[in-house]
Amino acid sequence: MSLFSRILLGLCLTILLWLMHSTAGREGSTCVRSPKCRSPRVPWGHPPRHLCVHNDLCRCSHTTLDCSSHHGNLTYVPYVEGSFSILNFSNNNLVQISRRDFFVNMSRDVQVVDLYNNDLVHIVQGVFNLLPKLEWLLLGGNRLSFKDVFKMNFQAPVQTLDVKCMGYREISPPNDVNLTRSDITFLRMDWNSIESLDMAAFSVTPTLSDLYIRDSKVYNLTTVLMPHLLGFNLGRNRLFDFPETCSGTNDSLFPELVTLILDFNMISCIDHVCLPKVEILDLSYNFFEYILSGTFSAKHFPYLKQILLGQMRTKILDIEAHAFNHSALETLDLGKNTLDFSSPVVDDDAFAGCMGLLHLHLSFNNFENVSEARFSRLFRILTKLIRLDISNSMVKFVYSDTFANFTDLRQLYLYRNALTYIPDGVFDGMQNLTFLHMESNRIQTISQLTFGESAAKRFQMLNLGGNPFQCNCDILWFKQWLESRPHIFNHRDPYVCANRPHVNLQDFVLNEQACLLGSDAASFTIAVTCVLLSFLLLFVIAFRFRWRMRLWLYEACRGRPRDRRRQLLAEGRCFRYDMFVSYAIEDVAWVQQELRPVLEGEWGLKLCIHQRDFVPGKHIVDNISDCVSDSERVVLVFSPHFARSEWCQFELKYCQVDVMERDDVMVLVELRETPSRDMTGAMLAVLQITTYIEWEDGHDARQSFWARLRSALDD
Repeated sequence: MSLFSRILLGLCLTILLWLMHSTAGREGSTCVRSPKCRSPRVPWGHPPRHLCVHNDLCRCSHTTLDCSSHHGNLTYVPYVEGSFSILNFSNNNLVQISRRDFFVNMSRDVQVVDLYNNDLVHIVQGVFNLLPKLEWLLLGGNRLSFKDVFKMNFQAPVQTLDVKCMGYREISPPNDVNLTRSDITFLRMDWNSIESLDMAAFSVTPTLSDLYIRDSKVYNLTTVLMPHLLGFNLGRNRLFDFPETCSGTNDSLFPELVTLILDFNMISCIDHVCLPKVEILDLSYNFFEYILSGTFSAKHFPYLKQILLGQMRTKILDIEAHAFNHSALETLDLGKNTLDFSSPVVDDDAFAGCMGLLHLHLSFNNFENVSEARFSRLFRILTKLIRLDISNSMVKFVYSDTFANFTDLRQLYLYRNALTYIPDGVFDGMQNLTFLHMESNRIQTISQLTFGESAAKRFQMLNLGGNPFQCNCDILWFKQWLESRPHIFNHRDPYVCANRPHVNLQDFVLNEQACLLGSDAASFTIAVTCVLLSFLLLFVIAFRFRWRMRLWLYEACRGRPRDRRRQLLAEGRCFRYDMFVSYAIEDVAWVQQELRPVLEGEWGLKLCIHQRDFVPGKHIVDNISDCVSDSERVVLVFSPHFARSEWCQFELKYCQVDVMERDDVMVLVELRETPSRDMTGAMLAVLQITTYIEWEDGHDARQSFWARLRSALDD
C-alpha cells in the first residue's frame, strides 16, 4: 500500500472515530447550547476575577478555581497552588474524559465540580475517585446517556447530581448498574425531552430524596414505590392527570413525600390520593374549573400546610363549601384567577374549616362589588391570619369593621385597587399590624384620625405612595408625620400632589394663616350643607311618593266630561268596541301582556286590536275607518316604533279627524320616551293638547298608571 493510501485510510479512520464519539450517548439533544443550560451559579462564593498566581489559564479566589470557557484550548486541569472547594471546568469542549488521573492536579478538598456544556460523550469510570469530598457534580448540557452517567459508580459521597438539558428522550433502568453504595440524594433533570417516564429508572438511586424533572415535556408518568423521596418537582410539563400515588393495596407510593410541585401542567382534578406526609402542594397554572368540597381536606392530605392554586389556565367556575376544609392549612394562594368574590362562584363557606390559616393570597381577583356583609361571611373563620394579600383586585371600599376579626394580622396588602377613602380608626384594633401597603389607589386625603397614635407607632412599613393626594390644609399633618419617620414610608412610589403638578408632598408648603382662615370657611360650609341636606330630604320624600302625587294632581285638575256620554246615550248611539288601540307592531308584546289582561280581563272592557279584530280580506284603510268609528274611545300607544310606523301615523291622523267633534275621546299612553326630534308633526300636536300617561316599571309606578288610565276612561 502506497504512503498516500495509508495517509488517506488513516484520515478516514480518524474522521469515523470522531463521528462515533460525537454521537455516542446523544439522545436527540436540542438544547445543549440553550440559554437555559448555562452553568448554574454555585452557592459557594462568587466567580473569581483575578488570574491565579503563576497560571494564566484559570482565575482564583479563596474557594474557587475557575478554568472555564476555553472552548477546546484546555483539555486538562492545570496545577494551581492552593486548596479549593469548587472547580469550574465548564464550556471547554472536552468531548471525553478518558484518563482516570484527570483531576490529579486538583486539591482533595474539592466539593463541587462543574463540567457544564463540554459536549462530553464519555467519562471513564473511577475518574472521580481522586476527589474523596466531592458532593456536588454538574454534568448538564453534555451528551452522556442516562445509563452512562450512572455507570460511573461514584465512590465519592456525591449527594447532588445535575444532568439538566442532556437531551434525554426516554429513561430506562440501567439494569447492569449497582449503586447500593450511592449517596445521591438530589437529582436534577430539568429541560430534557422526556415524554414518557417510568420512575423505575430511579431504582439506581436508592437514597434519592429530591427529584426535579421540570420543563421536560413529560405527559405519561408511571410511578413506583419511592420510599425515601421528600421533594418531587414535575412543573412545566404536559401531565393531564394527577400522578398515581396509591399502590394496588392503597398504600402510598410516596410515603415520605413532603413537597409536590406540579405547576404549569394540564391537570383538572384530583381523584384518589395516598400522600400521608405532603405539606406543600403546588398546582398553579393548571386547568382546575371546579374545586369540590373536601378536595384538600385532612382526609386526603393529613399534613397539608401550603396549597398553591394561582393563575389557572382556565376560569374557575365554582369553589364549593368546605373546599379547603383543613385545620392545619397555613398558606393558600388563589391569586391571579380573576375570581368574582361577590358572586356565587365562591361559596360563603369556601374557607370553612381553615381555622389555622396564616397566609392568604387573593391578588388579581375581583372584589369590586363585595359588600361588608359578604366579606364578613367569607372570611369570618380566618381569625389567625398574619398575612392577607388583596392587591390588584378592584377593591373600592374598606369599612370600619372590615378587618375587625383579623386581630393577629401582621401584613396587609391593598395596593393597586380603587380605594378613595380610609375610614378613621379602621386599623387601630389590629394590634399586630406592622406592614401596610396601600400604594397606587385613589386616596386623596388622610384624616388625622385615620391612624390612631398606637397604630402610627407600631408600623414598620407603611406605603401610601402613588395616590393622588390633594395638597391642602388637611394634609399638612401627614406631611409632618412623613418627615418625622421617613424610615417607615416606602419612597419607591412617590408621594405627589395631584392638584399641584410636579410637586411632591414633602416639598409642599402652605401658610398656616391660610389654614386658620379656612376653619371659618369650613363652618360656613357646614351650615350651607345642612340646609342643602334638608332640601335634599324633602326632594327624596317627594320623589318617593311622586306617582301618588301625580295621580292626585291629575284627578284634581282633570274635568270629568260626563255630558258627552249622556248625550251619546240619549241619542241611542251604540258602540261595538269600548276602545280602539293604536300601536306599533313592535309593541304588541306590551299590549298583549300588560294592557289587554287588565282592560279586558279585570275591567270587562272590549278592545279593538287590529291583529285580532280587523276583517280579513277587507282593505286596511276601511278596517281602520270602521273600527275607529265603532269605538267609544281611542287609545294611542306612543313609542319610538310608533313614530317610525307609517300605518301608525295614518291611524293617528285619521283619529284626529274622526274625534275632532267628540270631546274627551282620545287617551294617550307614552310607552317609551321618544325624543322630540324623532316625532312627527301630528304626534307633537297631540302631545300639546292631550294629557298623556307614562308607563314605567316599578310597583308604585304601575299602580299610578292604572289609576290614571281608569280615571281617564271615566268608567
